[in-house]
Amino acid sequence: MLEHWFEQMLGLETAGAGEGTAWRLMAANPWAEWAALVFFLVALAFVWRFYLRPERTAWQWLRGALETVGLLVPSALCWWLNFIWFIPLYLLCYVFLLAWLRNLKCSWTQVGLGAIRLAILCLVAFVMLPAWTLVVERTGLPFVVVMIDDSSSMGIIDRYDDDSLREVIAQRVKSAHAQLTDTSRFNQAKSILLADDGQLLKTLADNYRLKVYYLSEAARPQAGDVGEILANLPKLEAHGAASRLGAGMRTVLNDLRGTPPSAIILLTDGITTEGETLSEAATYAARKGVRLLTVGLGSEQPLRDLELHDLLVDEVVFKDDIVYFTASVSGQGFEGKQVEVKLHEAQKTDILARETVTIGPDGAPRTVRLPYRPTKVGDFDFVVEVAEQPKEANLENNRQQRRVSVREERIRVLLVQAYPSYEFRYLKPLLERDSTIEFGPRENPDDLHDKGRGIVLQEADPDYVALDRSALAEFPVSRDKLFWYDVVLFGDVNPAFLSQNVQEDLVAFVKEKGGGVIFFSGPEYTPMAYAASPLNELFPLHLADAHVPPPGQNIAKGFRYQLTDLGRDSPHLQLGNSPEQTQKIWQNLPVGYWMVECDQLKPGARVLVEHPGKTGSNGRQLPLIVLQPVGAGMVLFHATDDTWRWRFQVGDVYLARYWVQAIRYLSRAKLYGKDKSAELTADRNKYRRGQPVRLRVRFLDPRSSPDSDEAVTVVIERGGQKQRQTLQRSPSSRADFEGTISDPVEGSYHVWLATPSLEGAAPAVDLVVEAPASEFQRTRLDSVDLKRAAADTRGKYFTFHTSTTLLDHIPAGRRVPVESLPPYPIWNQWPILATCLGLLMLEWIVRKLKGML
Repeated sequence: MLEHWFEQMLGLETAGAGEGTAWRLMAANPWAEWAALVFFLVALAFVWRFYLRPERTAWQWLRGALETVGLLVPSALCWWLNFIWFIPLYLLCYVFLLAWLRNLKCSWTQVGLGAIRLAILCLVAFVMLPAWTLVVERTGLPFVVVMIDDSSSMGIIDRYDDDSLREVIAQRVKSAHAQLTDTSRFNQAKSILLADDGQLLKTLADNYRLKVYYLSEAARPQAGDVGEILANLPKLEAHGAASRLGAGMRTVLNDLRGTPPSAIILLTDGITTEGETLSEAATYAARKGVRLLTVGLGSEQPLRDLELHDLLVDEVVFKDDIVYFTASVSGQGFEGKQVEVKLHEAQKTDILARETVTIGPDGAPRTVRLPYRPTKVGDFDFVVEVAEQPKEANLENNRQQRRVSVREERIRVLLVQAYPSYEFRYLKPLLERDSTIEFGPRENPDDLHDKGRGIVLQEADPDYVALDRSALAEFPVSRDKLFWYDVVLFGDVNPAFLSQNVQEDLVAFVKEKGGGVIFFSGPEYTPMAYAASPLNELFPLHLADAHVPPPGQNIAKGFRYQLTDLGRDSPHLQLGNSPEQTQKIWQNLPVGYWMVECDQLKPGARVLVEHPGKTGSNGRQLPLIVLQPVGAGMVLFHATDDTWRWRFQVGDVYLARYWVQAIRYLSRAKLYGKDKSAELTADRNKYRRGQPVRLRVRFLDPRSSPDSDEAVTVVIERGGQKQRQTLQRSPSSRADFEGTISDPVEGSYHVWLATPSLEGAAPAVDLVVEAPASEFQRTRLDSVDLKRAAADTRGKYFTFHTSTTLLDHIPAGRRVPVESLPPYPIWNQWPILATCLGLLMLEWIVRKLKGML
C-alpha cells in the first residue's frame, strides 16, 4: 500500500498484473567512506563544542575519555563492516542518551539546538551534495523452468514387485489422459503435467514466467503457450539416444543467465549416459541461487529382461534331415536362472524342440541349439522364443522368426566296391530303399520304380549286371558320365580297374564340379593302395604314415566311437533328436574292430569321430571319421568299414540315418542352385555406438568354402571411407566365417564380400550404428544422484507419488527486470529543501525565544 502511494506521489505509472517495481538509490557525487566519517566527526565536534559542552571538573576528564571510547569504537566497527550509513544514526542516538542518562550539565534547549544543527549539516552533506537519485525498475514475474527427460531409457516400463503399487501407478497414469496406455517412465512424467487438465503447468504459468524444455542429447526449449504444450505432450515418445542431464541444466541456466530462474523442476530417471551428472552440475545452479526440484521416475530395482538374438539356421534343408536353430540368449537381472527356449511354427502352439539354458552375468550371451527334423516339404516360418519371466521389462525381444525351405531332392549316388563286403551288402539295399537316392540314369525314364544304375561291384560275375537293375558294368569312364552324379561312395576298390584318366576325373569331380566323395576303408585296397595314385590328393591322411592290421589277424578287442567337439556340431552326425541324445547314441553304438591307423592329417582336415583310447605318435587320439575340403568339393573319410555292425538289435535305424545324412550333407549344392552361393549377415540391423557388430559369411554349399581359414575378406564402407577386414573360419562349421567390428561409430554402413570372388552380385548387408551405446546399460532409477543434486541447491527430491506437492515447494523467487523508468532526482526536490529551511527557521525561533541571539 505504501509503495503504491509513493508511486502515485512521484507520478509513476502503476504496475500492471503480474508486475512490480524495484527501488534503488544512486548518488551522482558519492562520498568516500573515510571522508564521510571524518566530516561527520568534525561536525559532531563542532556541535559538541558550541552546544553541548558541560562545565569541566578534574574527574570529568576521565569520564570524558571513557565516553569517547564508547563513541568511537562502535563507529569504527560499523565503518570496518561497511555499515558506514549506520554511524550518523548511532552517534545521534548516543548523544541524546548520554545527555539524558548521565545528566550532563546542559539544558534540553542546548541538546535540541545541537540536534537541529547536526541534522542540517548531515542533510546538506549526505543528501544534497551527493545528489541522490531514485532509480525505479519495472519488474515481471520470476522464471520457473520445467525440464522433461525424453531419452530412450524413459521409455522403459518398470515391473514393480508390489502389485498394489503397480496398480496405483497405472490408475493415475490412465486417469491423467486417455492416450497414456502404459506405465512407462515417460508416461508417468506426462501424467504429472497432464493431471487435472494440466493444472500444474497452468498454475506455474499464472504465477511465474514458465519455460519448458525437453532434455536428452541436449536441452530443447519449447515454443508456444501452455495450451499448445499440453496438447502436444501426449503424442511425444521417448526416443533420445543419450542422456546429458548435467549439460542440459547448464544450457538452461546459460539461456537465462541474466535472470536465473527461481527453480528448475526436472522429471527424469536420473540416468546420465554422457557428460557430467546432475549432481556434478548442481554446484553451478547453487552459485546462481537456483533450486532443483527433482522428480525421480522408475524403479530402483535392477531391470529384468531377457533377449534372444543372433538366430542362425540354414535357409534350405532336406526333408528328414536334422536342422539346428542356433541362437544366443542374454539377460539382465536373471543371472544363474534357468530358462526354457522353445521352437515352434508361427501361428502354431505345438512345441517342436526345447532346451534349457542358464543365464549368465548381465549382458553375457549363452548359446542354445534347438534340433528339429522337418517331416514335410514346403516353406515354413519357425519361431524361436525364450519363455517370459515374471517382472520382465520387455517381451518384444524374447522371440525371433526365420523362414526355412524344406525340400526333397533326389541325390545321384555312385557306389563302388571291389567285392561284396559286409559294409557293401548292408549299404546297397539301404540306399535302394531310400526314395531320395537315385543311382544313375534310368534305362526307362517312364518307369518310376527304375532308380537307375549307379552300383559298381568290380569282382562280380558277368551276369551280375543283367540280374541287378542298379548295377553298372564298370566305373564311368567319361567325365560327363561321372559328373552326372552328386556323391561317390568309394569303398575298398581295386585300383587295377581304374585307369589314370578315371582317377584324375574323380579328382576333378571333387575339385572342379564340387562333388562329394565318401571313402570307407577296407583291408585289401583302400586307402593304402592309393598312396602313389592321383587319388592320394583326396585323402585327408598322409598315407605314407598309415598302416592297417595284418591280413587274417584276429582282432578280439573292439573300440567305441567318440565324437569330437566339431563332430557334436556336425549336422550329418546327429543320430538323435537332441545333442544329448546324439551323444548317448554314439557312445552306445556297437563296437568296431578293424581300422586304419594314421595320426598324420593334412592341413584343413577336421576329425569328427576318434578312437576313445588309442593314440598316435603325436599323442592325439586316432581318427575314425575325418572331413576334408578339397577344391570346391568335400571328402569324408572312414578309417573303418564296420558301420554295418550298428544294425545289431536295432536294424537300419542308425545306419540309414547316418549314411543318408552324410550323403545329403555332401550334396547341399543341389538345394541352393547356382543363383546364390553365399550370404553375408549381421546379428542385428541397428546398433548402439560401441556395441560390437558381428558379421558372418556362410557358404551355402560347404564345398565352395575356401580352404584357408583366412581367405574371406569383407569391405566395410561408411561415408565414402572403406576398410577391409578378414573373417576367421568358425570352429563349429567350415562353411561359416565370422568377424567383429569392435567399436563402431555412428553412421550408416554398407558391408560386402570382397574375397573370394563369386558369380553375380557380391553378398552384402546394410546396418546402422546409433549413439550412444550406454542408454540401456544403466536402467535403474538413480535416486541417489537426484537427491544429492536437490540437497546441494536447497531444493527437494520427489517421487511419482509425492509429486502432487510440487507447487508447495517452489520459492517465490526474484522478480525479473522488465524495463527501467526515467530516474527521479531526490536531492533537489522541494521536500528536501523545505526540510532544510524548516530546520534553520526552527533553530532561529528557539534562539529568539531563549534569548540566545
